[in-house]
Amino acid sequence: MKIIPILCCLILSSPTVFSQSTVDMKQEASRTFEVSDKAMNDAYRKLMGILNEVGKKRLIEAQRAWIAYRDAQAGFDSHHFDGGTLEGLEQIGAMNMLTQERTKRLLGDFERFESIY
Repeated sequence: MKIIPILCCLILSSPTVFSQSTVDMKQEASRTFEVSDKAMNDAYRKLMGILNEVGKKRLIEAQRAWIAYRDAQAGFDSHHFDGGTLEGLEQIGAMNMLTQERTKRLLGDFERFESIY
């Protein structure tokens, strides 16, 4: 009877049980980013739905500039892995974090402008 708990501990503590390849980690990070990106796009559409024409034009300009910023910042954040297998993973992680921050900002803007329009 004592052998079963010991075997379970050995199996669960095996590095192969918890190991992931870089490819697996990038795929998981990409799926997480897709969820964050969808949430940001939903928040963007929600905000666009209440703005007047001037507000819509300026939000489009701001969003385009923000996307350029996000991509450049994520490139910077991952530059220390330049050419390495972790560069893409770091870049996706940075893009995810920045996208989540942008979503919060868009939702905050929606709350701020909802009563104005």
